[in-house]
Amino acid sequence: MSEYFALDVETANASAASICQIGIVHFRDHQVVDEWASQINPLTFFDPYNVSIHGIDETDVAKSPSLAAIYPQLEGILSGGFVVHHGHFDRTAFTSAYEIYGLEPLKSEWIDNTKVVRRTWEQFSKKGYGLANLVKHFEIPLDHHDALSDARAAGKIFALASEHTGNSVEQWLEVVNSRSTISGLKKRIAVDGVEGALFNGETLVFTGSLREVRAVAAEAAGLLGFNVRDTVTADTTFLVVGTQDADKLGGYNKSSKHRKAESLAGKGQEISILTEEDFWALVKAKRKSR
Repeated sequence: MSEYFALDVETANASAASICQIGIVHFRDHQVVDEWASQINPLTFFDPYNVSIHGIDETDVAKSPSLAAIYPQLEGILSGGFVVHHGHFDRTAFTSAYEIYGLEPLKSEWIDNTKVVRRTWEQFSKKGYGLANLVKHFEIPLDHHDALSDARAAGKIFALASEHTGNSVEQWLEVVNSRSTISGLKKRIAVDGVEGALFNGETLVFTGSLREVRAVAAEAAGLLGFNVRDTVTADTTFLVVGTQDADKLGGYNKSSKHRKAESLAGKGQEISILTEEDFWALVKAKRKSR
């Protein structure tokens, strides 16, 4: 019997820990058997950019539970199970939340569905593996950026990949978590990430001033599997935002890289925007897992 939970989150602002909605869909033998969703009060502000994407604001969550309050229920649903998420952001959100709220990590096995897709269908091995494009290709209904709808679609795509390859959930876990070797630092701060590492295949760009030398941050990102590049392009999937110097923003409140990332995301590109705190929380979690 194949059993797993597809999960998706939405956030209130650029902090990955600012979870404001969670959707979970329980699959058994690749069929939906149960669904669970809740809005979450992130106890922080809502960025108009995020609100424009998912439509959730302060008034919608005013009477909703905090993540800490609802966490025991999440543990009851997910602990000991396989959690399928489309892209790294959902797991990043939980990793950041553990740190901020002092929560124990869920005892679950996480499977990034984009890695599953890229290893299943050749036409999606390098591009086109974003959720919006996949649901269009496979004709799966989607109310994009509603956490429950996104989770349901991700689970159905995982089911199609499993049926296409014959891989079990356990086999997929082994495939996506396989390890290889690291490439060295290249000129400037360009880094090719560790193949098979957690964020392998993702392209990350830094913007703003960081608390560490940029090359050190880039090397840490490479060990997580990120390909680190200097500019935001159609290949960028993560942007890490450091401290912004208002004197260098030309009258804007965000850097040109930040604005370009938001513009590309608005056109359908899958880009996760993280704070520097979120990034170092990922590095810390990786070091603890060794």
